[in-house]
Amino acid sequence: MNDPVFTSEKSAPKISQLNVNDESHIENIIPGGKYSRAFGIITIVLFIGILLSFLVNFGVSAYLGTEELVDAYFDGENHQNIFLPVFSDTFYLSKEVQNNIIKIDYSLFGRLPTSDVILGQDEFLFPAFDSQSDYIYAADYLGEYKPKGSELDSYYNGINELTKAYKKYGAEVFFIVIPNSQTVYSEKMPEYMGEISNDTRLKSTTRYLSKRGITNYLDLTDALIAAKSQGELYNNTEDSLNSRGAYYAYLAVLELLPDDVRAEISAVELNDADFVKHTTDGKELARLASLEDKIKNRTVSLSTDFVQKYEILLKFDNYEMSSPKMLYKNDLPSYPRVLMQFSSDWDRIIMTDYFSNTFGTTIYSFSQSPTKEILNKDPAYVFYLIHEKDLPLLSDGSLMPKP
Repeated sequence: MNDPVFTSEKSAPKISQLNVNDESHIENIIPGGKYSRAFGIITIVLFIGILLSFLVNFGVSAYLGTEELVDAYFDGENHQNIFLPVFSDTFYLSKEVQNNIIKIDYSLFGRLPTSDVILGQDEFLFPAFDSQSDYIYAADYLGEYKPKGSELDSYYNGINELTKAYKKYGAEVFFIVIPNSQTVYSEKMPEYMGEISNDTRLKSTTRYLSKRGITNYLDLTDALIAAKSQGELYNNTEDSLNSRGAYYAYLAVLELLPDDVRAEISAVELNDADFVKHTTDGKELARLASLEDKIKNRTVSLSTDFVQKYEILLKFDNYEMSSPKMLYKNDLPSYPRVLMQFSSDWDRIIMTDYFSNTFGTTIYSFSQSPTKEILNKDPAYVFYLIHEKDLPLLSDGSLMPKP
């Protein structure tokens, strides 16, 4: 994969600048005039209170001892000037102090003093960077990851090679891409980011593969955007689908199957009453910003009334298999047998109820590349669900079945 090329410094704001929003300026939050004096008094009182708490904390810590307080500095030797290490650990490096500063900054100014998380509208948090794949979300959003022709060719060739490899095992394979939350909810991105580019890596890849006649590839963006009218589909504090989003992704995947196969199966039918909406402490992105207790996660789960017609009968180190419960043997057809591959374990967890309630035998692989042992279970169809940031998996050979 080629490294992304940033073509315009002006068009791509630095990550450290992503949470600077003119609309969050204090003049816009608290107008001048009759409120300015009150605001000044409140600010002074808050400052004095915080300063006094810091001094008390430092004084008590210094009085009680230093060995555990200055673990980053204290090496067991006698230090002539222990004041600065103690002050650093009890004040500057104190996690509690840093978290309080972050919460005050967010409460007063509506911003996040971190470059790892992008604060969107309606308490949506978006990731800024993925270290594992060296992927910058904002850069892709702005079109700076637009793939070159050679990269698009590699995706096309990779899909064809994978299709041939699975065909040797008698299986037809499909590649499904779950878009980033910022792609589906681009309107929730901060205003300074502007509209999402038409040249994101996913949009460019989808256009190219469509022109080349690839039919076993599905970009879920359109299906999920169309389903937004049904309610929120992603967790607002994590780049992940909730149970409602997983359901509409599942329905779109079934559309890939031939007509004769879809005639043999029955898709799970759900409505809004089948989903339970609730709030929890903020998920991964809120925790990363130390605001999990301030920015709550709005999530959607399946109702406990949902009937599981399947059970996991076989479970091994690298895969598991579900089969119909005896009571529902006639509801779930024995054909076709399918193999599900996920790049995220969370997607597997929230989609198991849907796929296992549809097919008689469903195999869930725990590794990116299924082994010969798994493929010898004779799946007729293989569904690969990967995330937008993982598009390079289509061409790097890591999805190839193991011999």
